[in-house]
Amino acid sequence: MFVSFLYSLAGGLLGVLATGRLDEIAWRFVRLAGVLALASAALPTAWSIKSDGFALNSPHTLASGLGIAMAICAMLVVFLAPSGPNLLKLKRAVCFVGGVCGIIAAILSVPGDYSRLATGLLVGNELLAAMLLGSITLSWLLGHAYLTATKMTIAPLQHFSRVLSLAIICRIVFALVSIGVALSISHGGNLDGSTVLMTSVGLPAPIANQWLVLSLRGAVGLLSVAVFAYMVADCVKLRSTQSATGILYFGSVFAYVGELANLYLLMELGWPI
Repeated sequence: MFVSFLYSLAGGLLGVLATGRLDEIAWRFVRLAGVLALASAALPTAWSIKSDGFALNSPHTLASGLGIAMAICAMLVVFLAPSGPNLLKLKRAVCFVGGVCGIIAAILSVPGDYSRLATGLLVGNELLAAMLLGSITLSWLLGHAYLTATKMTIAPLQHFSRVLSLAIICRIVFALVSIGVALSISHGGNLDGSTVLMTSVGLPAPIANQWLVLSLRGAVGLLSVAVFAYMVADCVKLRSTQSATGILYFGSVFAYVGELANLYLLMELGWPI
């Protein structure tokens, strides 16, 4: 569970950073984001290699290989950070490649066998998880950077704040759609012209047993984060970076708890929410 979480965090950091205005961001912040992505990629990769080794045709082996590639991309970001606008396109490309590697590694690191429908939802689940984790982490890191980089404009924080708002909106919509599909299946619904058997996803009996984690996922990981994202957007409009940073500290903890709860539910139910 933690392996997939860290891969999502590292991939999200690099992927969301690739969308930012790197030419307007203090290079020390870019370097810090690269270091954090490197740590988040290297730790689960080392753990996976130590625990599982390298087994041919194993998803964990491929995930470890992608983790190594992501760590290399993060190191390149660290080294390229001081280069300024001259290598802007290269830095964006390296961040993008690292982000893609992280998301795929996170998908492959989720244990269990899933139905075709659940696997499709799993891809969207990990993509949105990386987007949310990356945007909220980069936002509070950047907010902290304003304390020392006083000449940096508000534009980069505005961008990451918008990405955070978009991420949490998509996350809530995804959760509602996923629950709706699960309920449709649980009542013998017909999807894509064929009846989906309950035994393929392990629903609905386990859902009733996970009401506490489901409440944690919804109230803390989605609704509370949405409130924090709204407050941050309001602070950014007022150019109050310190207030936004304080809110983001608390919001990031809620987001991390929510995504860990999501991974727990995924392993218990065989269904992303």
